[in-house]
Amino acid sequence: MPYISPAEIAPPDISNGPPEVPTVAELRALFGNFPDGLGAFDQMYQRMIGKGRLERTLRFAILGAAARWRNDPFMASVMFGQAIDDGFEPAALASLIEEAEQGEPASGEGHLLAFCRKATETAFKMIQSDIDGLREAGWTNGQIVEAVTMVGLSGYMTVMAASGGLLTLPGLEAEPWH
Repeated sequence: MPYISPAEIAPPDISNGPPEVPTVAELRALFGNFPDGLGAFDQMYQRMIGKGRLERTLRFAILGAAARWRNDPFMASVMFGQAIDDGFEPAALASLIEEAEQGEPASGEGHLLAFCRKATETAFKMIQSDIDGLREAGWTNGQIVEAVTMVGLSGYMTVMAASGGLLTLPGLEAEPWH
């Protein structure tokens, strides 16, 4: 099947008003408690990987960025907001996202986010040099595994949010640094 860019997908016809959106309170609660759920990953990574885990704010930045790259404003808003609430300076977060999206990144975090973007948009095109580049930028195997896990979780959360009618909520800010 050929790749179809999200830009090529026609928006839904809403000439007769927006479609009815499903709501499931438990799905909303899941997102409300998601930061606490990352504790289970901390335990798993500690046992499997040991040292070299990602900082919590960087995890949220990866989760938000992956959602952004999948055109999911709900998850981008929630995860970027959480990164900011946990101490990621809004200007620094905006700069990191821009660095990952604008060609060759200069910082280690920019390299990691650019890798996460490729994993989000075209994971099937990953090659050994992608991993080697992260190692050269100072990332450990454990941190790479954790970053890929965050990209995967972000996709999972987008499906959950869509199923719960959360993607169409008005007033979401997918770029909270503005």
